[in-house]
Amino acid sequence: MEVFEIETERLQLRQFRVEDAQDVFAIFSDEQTTLDCGGYHAFDAMDEEYDRLMQKFAGQTRYSVVRKADGRVIGVISLMDAERAVPGWELGIEMAPDVRRQGYAREALAAVIQAFFEKTDTVLFTGGHYAYNTISGKLLKELGFTYEGIEHKAMRHAERGPTDLVCYCLEK
Repeated sequence: MEVFEIETERLQLRQFRVEDAQDVFAIFSDEQTTLDCGGYHAFDAMDEEYDRLMQKFAGQTRYSVVRKADGRVIGVISLMDAERAVPGWELGIEMAPDVRRQGYAREALAAVIQAFFEKTDTVLFTGGHYAYNTISGKLLKELGFTYEGIEHKAMRHAERGPTDLVCYCLEK
């Protein structure tokens, strides 16, 4: 799916580009972020492996979260097919450590959800978090998501091994 641009008061949301690699390194080189969001260890360097990942991201349905005040990419939103019986997306978000707890993630996700409900045939969003990452669950609830249940041993975490995933959904 082609990513369309979305703007909020403080943010511009646009297709992820390879050129965003420098800014998003602050996200993917932070161990706590990569473990909490994806269950993998952080990148140590902008090496060939990191470059391959950035190329892959640029070809996927991913938004760069750009702060208007300084043009810096402060986050990445991924949208994957929710694999349900209706058109829907599974949401994921990673934010730079220095911008957390400032409302940017909530603002960005709310804008994506609203735009997709208004401009596409999307009728459902799903989202989830590791059971220990309760802050992500709080964000999903604040956005109006409803608790669906737990996928037991759903993901392999780099430090915790097989880990439960707490699942939520939001219907149009």
